[in-house]
Amino acid sequence: MLARLQLLPMLGLAVIWVVLTGEVTVSSVFYGLLVAALLLWFFPMPPLMSTVRVHPLGLAALVGRFLTDLVVASVAVAWKALRPRPVNAGSLLDVKLRLDDDLRRVVVAELTSLVPGTVVVDVDPHTSILTLHVLDVTEPEQLARERAKVHALEDRVERALSVAGRPARRPVTELRLRPDEEVRP
Repeated sequence: MLARLQLLPMLGLAVIWVVLTGEVTVSSVFYGLLVAALLLWFFPMPPLMSTVRVHPLGLAALVGRFLTDLVVASVAVAWKALRPRPVNAGSLLDVKLRLDDDLRRVVVAELTSLVPGTVVVDVDPHTSILTLHVLDVTEPEQLARERAKVHALEDRVERALSVAGRPARRPVTELRLRPDEEVRP
């Protein structure tokens, strides 16, 4: 009966409640815990994944490179908005992800989508294909570069977050189109 009430999600929901009420009082904390318990009772969450391990150096490299990509892409998108030449429509790009667990695929999709100039359209959980739209990219060489960026991000996510019981694989460093991937202009 109490197994449905997981401590960490319950505390997280209670903190959100307190933040939304705008004041930290005994009653707001109490009602936050009560609302959290009711939510978790009626809408139980799946068990938290305990097989994911965070590697601090890999995480630091992932965050550092993400922030760098964020700044560079922001400047590039700002330039595309301000330059006198019109912006091309862009392209849809399918990228076959090599990661085989949902959590790390979602991290790759979110980090890809947070960088200006790219929007994740779909992540197929059965085929591990990430479909994204890239701004102002239409040439095959540019598409190959974007695909390589996603694969490099995937490698950084794999170094930052590992799943127990799965062998580590070597990162792919080639910039080329694979036969199972399709480019859609």
